[in-house]
Formats: sequence, C-alpha cells, structure tokens
Amino acid sequence: MKKLVFAAAMAAGMVAVPALADNHGMKAEVIERDAKGKPTKVRIDGKDYMVCTSDNSDGCINPREAGLKFGNHAASKWPGRPISREN
Repeated sequence: MKKLVFAAAMAAGMVAVPALADNHGMKAEVIERDAKGKPTKVRIDGKDYMVCTSDNSDGCINPREAGLKFGNHAASKWPGRPISREN
C-alpha cells in the first residue's frame, strides 16, 4: 500500500513540475506603448501591470520578468559594495 501511495505522489509531482516551469517563463501581452513604441503596460493571466522604468519602480513588473527583451539583468557584482568587502 505504501508503494502505491508513493507512486501516486510521484506521478502527481511529475505532472505539476512542468506546469510550474511554464508559468515562470510566461510571455506578457503588451496592451500599451509609449510614443517610442516601448511597452508600458502588459497583461498576464487577465491582470494588467505597469512595466517598471527608471521613473516608475513601485507597483510594476520588471520587463525581463514579463518576457520583454529590455530592462536590467541581475547584477553579478554590486556596485555599491564597500571596498573593504571586495576581498
């Protein structure tokens, strides 16, 4: 009986993992652009989000997180780190 329960749990886990992976790399639908054609608002799963910019960083979504091809990458080195902590 324990083997049957374990097998069922493993099968359920194998089905759930691809669904979670697909959700992370989801593309957003662009619903608004600025005068230069850059996306300023996107829709994901029926919910609208403002795209973060240098002027707007509160209550918005990172462009790369939304699947857009602009915006900052994660820093490999923090520029504000004190020199004493560099070593």
